[in-house]
Amino acid sequence: MVDLVIDPKDLTVSDKELGSGGFGVVRRGELRGRPVAVKIYKANEELDQASQFMEVLKEAFPMAQLRHPNIVQLLGVCRDDKHGLMIVLELCEGGSLADYLAKHGPLPPDVRDRFAKQICEGLQYLHDQGIVHRDLKPENILLGERLTLKISDFGMIRGAQRNTTLTFIGGTANYMPPEGFDTDLDKLTVKADIWALGGILGEIHGGRRPFEGKGPPQISHKVVNMKEIPAIPASLPPHIKDAIKSCFAFKAASRPTARQVLDKLKISPLPTPSPPQPDRDTDTAKENMAAEPSHKGPLRWLFGSSKRQTAASPRTSVSPVGHSSGVHMSTVSTTTGPTSSLAKTSQPPSQHRGLLSQLRVVKTPPSAPQPQIKHNDIFKAVRDNDEESVRLLIAKEGKDILDKRYGYAARTPFLLAAEEGHVGVMKVIHERKPDVLKQTDEYGENALHWAAEYGRLAAVNQLLSWDPKLIDARGKRGNTPFIMAAGNGHVDVLEPMYAEGGEKLLTQTNKLGDTALHRAAGCGKSAAVSQLLEWGGGALLDIKNNDGQTPWDYTVKYDKPKIREIMRPYKR
Repeated sequence: MVDLVIDPKDLTVSDKELGSGGFGVVRRGELRGRPVAVKIYKANEELDQASQFMEVLKEAFPMAQLRHPNIVQLLGVCRDDKHGLMIVLELCEGGSLADYLAKHGPLPPDVRDRFAKQICEGLQYLHDQGIVHRDLKPENILLGERLTLKISDFGMIRGAQRNTTLTFIGGTANYMPPEGFDTDLDKLTVKADIWALGGILGEIHGGRRPFEGKGPPQISHKVVNMKEIPAIPASLPPHIKDAIKSCFAFKAASRPTARQVLDKLKISPLPTPSPPQPDRDTDTAKENMAAEPSHKGPLRWLFGSSKRQTAASPRTSVSPVGHSSGVHMSTVSTTTGPTSSLAKTSQPPSQHRGLLSQLRVVKTPPSAPQPQIKHNDIFKAVRDNDEESVRLLIAKEGKDILDKRYGYAARTPFLLAAEEGHVGVMKVIHERKPDVLKQTDEYGENALHWAAEYGRLAAVNQLLSWDPKLIDARGKRGNTPFIMAAGNGHVDVLEPMYAEGGEKLLTQTNKLGDTALHRAAGCGKSAAVSQLLEWGGGALLDIKNNDGQTPWDYTVKYDKPKIREIMRPYKR
């Protein structure tokens, strides 16, 4: 838990306000020189500062375990005498999805599909971790680099008023399921988010905001009493309309999972996005290129709510700070929003161009063709599995280019190659700089962590052949590569690691005291649970974490009846 506490000396909070609301204010800041968003909370009258800080820290720790490219990430918790309690978050500078739709809609098919896929995958990840968002909407989905959407503002602390209903707390009624109008906040399930997902998908595909122009009482009457669902654009292909409509089942249990919705959409492999990128000023762009990004993580609260930028329209050209509902406090959308366009490359004056066109061209003998570097960005080259460009960039820039860090969790090119599973690129980098095996991200996790988490079997085998000791490495949260593979259900990756590390891997725990079986059970990974129990037997079911919970307890906590049935024959 100590790893989440940020020393106030390392954090600089500027006066630049990104947004405000009932919770307090969000300002731009710097954490050890890196741009961040800092959410500063008003004091909670029910708790003294020390108690509030410890309660926040206790709830933040498990949330910081989340790692997904479509989830806004948490950096840590800080407190000082001047600002009080602060949450330090990833800074997403592309604005919200609401702003993007207002500015660039209707979306071209490739971007529409890209956005739908990312939202479904991010939401499914949250649900796999047993997390219910409770306020999913375009204002709470942010744009990062390369049109990457990131879900923000999902539920954490719901404070003392634990039976407060969504109607009372002023939730976003436009995206609220029928059960949300009269159900206690704690009783909402992941299926509530699926109703909201349907509304968002409708907007992405050219539709209007659900029940646009109607207030909460009117929407409640339409949904609860009249059994109306949000309008779905009539021009959409039948399979897309069916996918969206399936989200609006009035019986929560009949709604599909986010993964099933994605399957119904039948999205083909995605091309490179074609629309304009969110505007940002030149200074900000330069700062982002120069800064060494930090690892990141998400958070949400119950002490207040943010407000809309204008009462007349739900969407403005200014990026909102994420809009949260009523008394439950949420991580606002930490965006700076669109500003001016990037400066264009300067051109010679017109009179000079005229002179230049009249100059006699002196022909020189042709030289031998030089190798062409397709990608000038090492990270782009790695991501596209372009071994030749990686090789040429190293030759051009030197080995120091392999120590550069950028993007999610401040990865190096080698860590990114491991995440992508590009073994050829990994070999090129390792050949030039063998000590890349020692590199870790800002979570303290190495290349094997990344390859294991994303199920990159070939990369895992290659890394183990280079250095088998990587298997015992622990990040700042105590996770081993084996634990991460189990939590993501990658049985094919677990097998070579178990062959290398043996039975000790089964009882290793992270800082929460969770074993690989805890993680697999809590995330509903049935194949991984079966394999772990086959290796370790029923004794694994008796291991308690720091809260005294066993893997069996996790099946109850996270409502995983199928996992419980797999465990039952091993129960002693």
